[in-house]
Amino acid sequence: MPSLTDTSRTAATAGSSPICTGCSRVPGYGQDANPVDFPATPAFPSAMTSRLAERSERDYPWYVRLVFAYQKRKYGQVLSPMWAWGRQPAIMFAFLLLIGRFKRLASPGPLLRTLMSVRISQINHCDFCVDFNAHNFLAARGAHEKIDFIDRWREHPEAFSEEERAALAYAEAVTLGDDDDTARAMTELKRFFDDDAIVALTAWIGVQNLSSKFNDALSIPTQGFCRIPPRASAD
Repeated sequence: MPSLTDTSRTAATAGSSPICTGCSRVPGYGQDANPVDFPATPAFPSAMTSRLAERSERDYPWYVRLVFAYQKRKYGQVLSPMWAWGRQPAIMFAFLLLIGRFKRLASPGPLLRTLMSVRISQINHCDFCVDFNAHNFLAARGAHEKIDFIDRWREHPEAFSEEERAALAYAEAVTLGDDDDTARAMTELKRFFDDDAIVALTAWIGVQNLSSKFNDALSIPTQGFCRIPPRASAD
């Protein structure tokens, strides 16, 4: 079996999602989003029609349309995954409640949570997740170089704290399903987190894998929250 380092490097460089390197110049960075500043997209993303039949907004239940309306106020558009999740309202609301519960946890905090999310999303080839989570990370005042180097974080340890490197190693190991690397990463993780925090971290990794694999399978498109063109893949 390839090592985690080899596997993660392959995942990062062979068709990985584009890295946001310009969110600090996107309207809404570090402040409340102005809906008109975000790029507009068609009602039902055309990229999804290869996997799901197009559905108009009025075909969704009224309580799903309330979620759409909230997102339009906040982002100027419905987030692409909601067009898929909205077909199963009970699952959609359970998922949104789960995401909301994590936002109330002290650990993992929003910066570490979104940093792990970007890396997991790169491995799982979820363009929407990379775009959206990178924007959220920088909007929460995360350091710009962390996003720029996240696909090569082992090569740029100076950009990340020891705690962040431990969490990223664990997120990669769990996402790639390597038991030996997960065990090694757990040893390092315990230097910084107690068992309760590790459970929360592991649960978040599971949630982000669910989200990114769901989006990739259904061709959920990116929405341009980070508008800089993709950086060339590393050799």
